[in-house]
Amino acid sequence: MLEAELKRRPRYVFRVASRLAADAISARRQDLLVKIDSLRMQAFTATHTRLPDTLENPLVTLCLTVVGFAFTYLGGAHSYGGVYKVALLLIGIIITLLSSHPFGHSLAGRLGGIGFNGVYFGGRLRVEPTLLLNLESYYRAGVRVRFWFHLAGPLATFFSSVVLSVLVILAYYPVLVKLLVALIPVLILVTEVVNSRVRGDISRAIHALKQGVLC
Repeated sequence: MLEAELKRRPRYVFRVASRLAADAISARRQDLLVKIDSLRMQAFTATHTRLPDTLENPLVTLCLTVVGFAFTYLGGAHSYGGVYKVALLLIGIIITLLSSHPFGHSLAGRLGGIGFNGVYFGGRLRVEPTLLLNLESYYRAGVRVRFWFHLAGPLATFFSSVVLSVLVILAYYPVLVKLLVALIPVLILVTEVVNSRVRGDISRAIHALKQGVLC
């Protein structure tokens, strides 16, 4: 039934397949879980742009995060600069925030044995690198592994934003810019807490703990 809906309603298939995965693992139907995971990947691929698989490697996303730090530092290396100073700062912030989140997830996944079925442009604006979970390896992982896997993304984003704030405060940036960048970690915390009331990484982490009986 889901195969027939794949071309017509891929988003619907993705949602249903994601819900059925927990039932499959609860019933110890490994063969069914593999089929569901395949359907889920096909549905996600139909609605999202796929990125190079090298972005699954935490070393790659870590390097991108460091590049973001470098742009931020170079923008404030001198008291002069004008437009180029602002441009380097914005580029640094964007690269850092977009790469640090998948870095946290990919590192936790690598350490905990959780695999991925590719990297895609995701998020509401479809500009955030998003890792698509391999459900078989995800449900095989322990409860604590899944819990920290979900928390690793926002934690990495938060701490990278703190590093950004420190770099900007210590560099030659206007006081107003320093204040605005210093607010980024606060905004990230507020956003994660608000999103997690309905969905988000924190709510997924809590949900993973509740699913412990399935492991």
